[in-house]
Amino acid sequence: MSRSQVGVLCLIIWLTLSAAYPYQLGGEKLEWNGLLTYRFGESLTLAGKILSQAAPKELNLILQSGSQTIVQPLSFDEQGNFEVQHDLREMPLRPFARVDYWLEGVFEDGTPFTTEKKEFLYEDNRFPWKSRAQASFRVHWRQGDLQFAQTALNVAKEAQIALTKLLPVEEDRLIEIYIYETPGELRQAIQKPNHSWVGAHADPDLGVLLISVSQGMDQRLQMEQQIPHEMAHIYLYRFQPNAYAYLPIWLQEGLASAVEIYPNPDYFTLLETAWQNQSLLSLQNLCQTFPQEAAQAYLAYAQSAAIVQYLIDQYGIEKLRQLIETYAEQVDCEVGVYRTYGLSLAQLEGEWQKVRFGETHSSQALANLAPWAMLFVFVLFGPLILSWRLLSHSPSKKEEHL
Repeated sequence: MSRSQVGVLCLIIWLTLSAAYPYQLGGEKLEWNGLLTYRFGESLTLAGKILSQAAPKELNLILQSGSQTIVQPLSFDEQGNFEVQHDLREMPLRPFARVDYWLEGVFEDGTPFTTEKKEFLYEDNRFPWKSRAQASFRVHWRQGDLQFAQTALNVAKEAQIALTKLLPVEEDRLIEIYIYETPGELRQAIQKPNHSWVGAHADPDLGVLLISVSQGMDQRLQMEQQIPHEMAHIYLYRFQPNAYAYLPIWLQEGLASAVEIYPNPDYFTLLETAWQNQSLLSLQNLCQTFPQEAAQAYLAYAQSAAIVQYLIDQYGIEKLRQLIETYAEQVDCEVGVYRTYGLSLAQLEGEWQKVRFGETHSSQALANLAPWAMLFVFVLFGPLILSWRLLSHSPSKKEEHL
């Protein structure tokens, strides 16, 4: 037998042994079966039975989703039955993420083992969802007929056409759309019950977006506002994954707001009022986070959308793409804008305000000066007018001699 034939034979034997003992070579593997169930946002239960003759000395349930890993010790009786509960309120899993789970432990002889991984989708199972898929979208909804779901799919397709012109990405990756009936239900799902201004949400790396559409005649308008906005976050992530975590919040939310098919009609009034009251927000303060108070949060969205739209109109979409790509170098908020546009954040704000409020600025300035101008006229000409009136009413010389 030649050396090459011996090598091939050894490889075959090694592969055979590896297949026969997938968890540890030269020892027993742990055989088990079980059922995993959960109540979204509350608890997770794994009940099962160890089937192997050799019982482990130590046994743990491992839950893993992305960078999150949870280790939950579990015990079993003499028959090998076990049941373990994990409190999802104390240590929650990421909503709508796929979660791997398996068992790890040590046999009595000290040999460690790891069982085969299994997987489940940590979906919001508080509600029974209906589903409909089309092209690269799948919509999940609770109330409403098939036309309701199709409307959401049509809006998503319309938004996709606009977004791919702005941020060219692959369109074949699935986007999951969950439609809640109320913003409150949605906020509970993403564990932000106190953020009263949150009515939609996206997890860009998961390709999942959540919206809330209440009953009424304007359901399509609600979809046209929320679906493009949340899709923009997913497209931003897919366009430049390495940059997304470093993008300023005003850029993320500004672009998402700017692409809404039906923009928030209150934004115009919010900006005008803030300008007149001299209460516009500093762009520097919108780099890392938005205000938590509802009125200030809405103003932050309105202002960010207007500034991003100004950048597109003034400098073009290619320049905006360069700005996004610059943040992939993990530069801070100010540096990204300066490298791309040669402007500081303060200069960008000044340019935008000059264009956005230019005409209003002049009239507003005159309105503010009007009371002072009237006072100036009174102080300057008041004594002259008073003197003239006194002279006009004083007796003439003829009258004095009569």
